[in-house]
Amino acid sequence: MYVDDVKIEMFYKPHTVCLMAVTIGVLVWLAMLPDDGDDSRGRVLKGIAAVSISFLMFSTISLPNGPFVRPHPAVWRCVLGISILYWLLLVFMLFQSKASTRSAMEWLLSEKILYTSPLDSPEYAADCSLSFSNLWSRIDVFIIAHSLGWVAKALMLRSVWFCWLLSVAWEITEVIFAVILPNFSECWWDQLVYDILICNGLGIYIGSKLSQYLEVRSYNWESIGNVPTFRGKIKRAALQFTPSEWTAVKWDPFSSRKRTVSVLLVSFFVLLTELSTFFLKHLFQIPTNHRINVVRIVIWVMFGLPALRQVYIYVTDKEVKRLGTQAWVTCAILLTELLICVKHGKEVFDHVKFITAFVQWLGMVCGVTFIYLVSTELIRHRPVPVKNE
Repeated sequence: MYVDDVKIEMFYKPHTVCLMAVTIGVLVWLAMLPDDGDDSRGRVLKGIAAVSISFLMFSTISLPNGPFVRPHPAVWRCVLGISILYWLLLVFMLFQSKASTRSAMEWLLSEKILYTSPLDSPEYAADCSLSFSNLWSRIDVFIIAHSLGWVAKALMLRSVWFCWLLSVAWEITEVIFAVILPNFSECWWDQLVYDILICNGLGIYIGSKLSQYLEVRSYNWESIGNVPTFRGKIKRAALQFTPSEWTAVKWDPFSSRKRTVSVLLVSFFVLLTELSTFFLKHLFQIPTNHRINVVRIVIWVMFGLPALRQVYIYVTDKEVKRLGTQAWVTCAILLTELLICVKHGKEVFDHVKFITAFVQWLGMVCGVTFIYLVSTELIRHRPVPVKNE
């Protein structure tokens, strides 16, 4: 239960003039830093930092609030600003060549890694024998990352059936696109046991149990000013980074046409998010463990949390007539990434194979989503056994 008196008033009052003064102060500091006349890269990086800081400060002050109040609404306004900056960067990349984009990334990062270092993606289908050494060799850090990813998805979607739908759909996605992305080729037991049952299943189970715990937990917040002890204040400050409440999610896909379409589109966009990760990594030849990939995954988690919540509110609340800003920008980002993959993919992939795989993938998403819709409807209308007195 949300209680009004949970905050320090100073942090919930507008400070637009003070924040403007801080922004100008940061710009003055950046502008007055010693400048090496020959360091063009340093000047560009300082300019990018100044533009980003200025826009994010404006975003924190002026953009609309997101669906969350923890740890502070300003945090989610800043996340919206980051998503807008990322979208604008993608729009700029859309009109560049693949070679110029790679050169710009190397120049900004001051690293020669994007195409001079070999890609570190193992070939999982090279040996499908059921030997102990072969089974053990498939256990790596990606299993942990895979499971944590499904914990996050389970917490965001809050539907076990929906998560299992996406789990199976992603494995089918790998099979479909294996003809153009060899790294997607896996042994049958790798996909069935390691991926679906162990990684996906364990992540979905942990995420669903954690979601159930948060649903039944009692939320009786106390203002930090009313906590008597210093240790208690520290604990209350840490709890500010936890949800203020946890709403149970019921997609009910057949209750309205809007909900039916929303389930299909959410399935499409969630799968597209993961698919774009592999295509962008392959097209621009970025090693799997490079920080660019890590940063992209982290910011996508930040974008996905409020975006998916806004989609759910738009679908379920009849009083809401427009899609939330974060959800709108997130959809634009996904479609722009898709355009980049299609544009630059023409230079790398066989046209017929690419189009065939994409059409098959769209059909698979529609088919698996239809199975999910039918199964949830059958479960909802199954007869409830009557106990004999």
